[in-house]
Amino acid sequence: MTYKYFLFDWDGSLADTLPIWFDGFKKIFAEHGVEMTTKQFAEDVIGDWDGPAKLGITNSGKFFADLEEEIMGKLNEVKLNPGAYEMLKDIKMNGGKIGIVTASRKRWVKTALRSNGLRDLVDVFLGKEDVEFIKPDPEALFKALEMMKGRPEEAIMVGDNENDIMAGRRAGTKTGLYFPKRYEEYYAKEKQLNLGATFVIEDFGEMEKFI
Repeated sequence: MTYKYFLFDWDGSLADTLPIWFDGFKKIFAEHGVEMTTKQFAEDVIGDWDGPAKLGITNSGKFFADLEEEIMGKLNEVKLNPGAYEMLKDIKMNGGKIGIVTASRKRWVKTALRSNGLRDLVDVFLGKEDVEFIKPDPEALFKALEMMKGRPEEAIMVGDNENDIMAGRRAGTKTGLYFPKRYEEYYAKEKQLNLGATFVIEDFGEMEKFI
C-alpha cells in the first residue's frame, strides 16, 4: 500500500451530511433572526464552532441546542458518500488502519457509524470532546496516529474543506481533498483546487491508487 494510516473527516467527507447541516443551520439562523447565505455557510460556519457568533448569534449554547434538536434524527440516518464503504473495506483488507477525526461531537456521529457498518472498520474515532483544539489544528491527527502507532509520513488525511487540508499539512501527512462536482454549490471551485492538497478526488473509488 502507498499509505498505512488513513485519516478521514466525517461531515461532508465520508458522510453525506452537508445538505443536512446547511438546511439545519439556515433554519436555526432564521429563527434567531439571522439570514445565512451558502457562501457564509462554507466560509464562516461549517466546521467552526465560533461561526454562529461571527454572524451575530449572542447565545451560542441555545443556538447549537436548537440546531441539534433540528437535525439529530437526520444525522443518525445519514448515508455514506458514494464509494466510501467499499474504499474503507479495501483499506482494512489490505492491512491499513483507519481513523476518523471530526470537529463534530461524537454523539452526532456514532449512531451513523454503526448503521453504516463502520464499527468494525474504524480503528480510532475522535470528536470535538477528545481534543483541546479542533482542525485546522493538527492535534486530533497527531493523537489518532499515536493511538494507531503510526507516523505522519506513513499517513494521508482526507477531507472536504480547508480545515482538513491545513490540519494534514501541519501534521506532516499527505492530503486528499474530496470534492465532487455537487460540492460547487457550497465551496468555490477555484479556492478548493488551490488549497494545496496532494490529491483531489471526486469519488472515493479513485482512492484505489492509494491502497
